[in-house]
Amino acid sequence: MPPPSPLKIKTSSVTRLIKEEQSYHKELVSQKARLQRMEENNEDEYEIKQQKKVIAETEQMIPTVQQKLEQAVEAVELQLELVEEDTDERKAAVSAVEEGKKIYEGQPSVAGSSLFAD
Repeated sequence: MPPPSPLKIKTSSVTRLIKEEQSYHKELVSQKARLQRMEENNEDEYEIKQQKKVIAETEQMIPTVQQKLEQAVEAVELQLELVEEDTDERKAAVSAVEEGKKIYEGQPSVAGSSLFAD
């Protein structure tokens, strides 16, 4: 089996970063819900303070991942310029670039359907 092409490697990086970014958003929603439950149940103030720190750290990670995603998308776009034939690999790369751009440009993403079929 031949090694994966540079385009496939870079495309995989984009899809991984898309999943990671979505994961942070899900975690943020979950952690905020947990904080709300903690506050409603009048739990220990220290635990509430720690939960707020967890939320702040998660919020800080989202722009970092989006920046990495933007760089990965640019790398795929450069690689796409070198690939001329219209293959499944190229189509997957174009799809990943479109999804990546939606995320770091703040548009709603539909990732999860055909993009992560592997």
